[in-house]
Amino acid sequence: MSLKTQTRALFLSLTGIAVSAASVAAADLGASPVNYQNPVDERIDRTWEFLVAPYFVGANIVGTTQVGRLPATDIDVGTSDILENLRFGAMIRGEALYQQQVGLMIDAAYMNLGTATDTPLTGGRVRVGGSQLILETMLFYRAYRTQQTSIDVYAGGRYWDISLDLDATGTIAGNFDIERGDNWIDPVIGARVFHQINDKWSVNARGDIGGFGAGSDFTWNAQGGFGYHFNKTWSAHFQYKALSVDYDNGKSGTSKFAYDTITHGPLIGIAARF
Repeated sequence: MSLKTQTRALFLSLTGIAVSAASVAAADLGASPVNYQNPVDERIDRTWEFLVAPYFVGANIVGTTQVGRLPATDIDVGTSDILENLRFGAMIRGEALYQQQVGLMIDAAYMNLGTATDTPLTGGRVRVGGSQLILETMLFYRAYRTQQTSIDVYAGGRYWDISLDLDATGTIAGNFDIERGDNWIDPVIGARVFHQINDKWSVNARGDIGGFGAGSDFTWNAQGGFGYHFNKTWSAHFQYKALSVDYDNGKSGTSKFAYDTITHGPLIGIAARF
């Protein structure tokens, strides 16, 4: 395999992993639970209620991507591929609810990925890296609430920032460093439902759509699962999540960037409410 072919294959491989890994953001760990055993919920007397929830998504990605003058490339990346190339990652969600009626939710997911390969003919090295941030900010309104169930409607934006880097030293083509990336904001509208089965178990679901040509052409998110509540403060949540996005910056040449994928997989998180 020639250096040009080897470098391109390596670049496309991590491009698929790095760009795709960006899609694991926007977890949802359910609305505020009620006290199932006591109808007089002490939480209702609080003016403010807060949630902090770190989480992890075991992402699997299928679709296509195109960077610069390289041809459109099929993506089929599993969780093991992402973990193998992961340098650093962090995912966390926060919420603030005012008088059990209106609130703000913020979700941030960051990943830094990288891999490298040697060039046997010259003793050089080719390094490919990628970093991505997805930041989601939503305002929500509690449209329906009983002792066990709540329904929220929400609207806001999902910000994507993706950066890719190809660095080569000691190769036949010499030393070079190529950086590519893009960022955009998708307006999003959606709804979520939470139901407390008993004092330990709950179920929840969420769905939204967005993009509408303002950022991506179209994007949608669907997820649902269950939660286990250790006490009024701590709970663990298990969901399955699917996030789709179809983005094309409409440019040509080296500035071209297109990304059309569905990212899906299990989500696990720990939530603290206070």
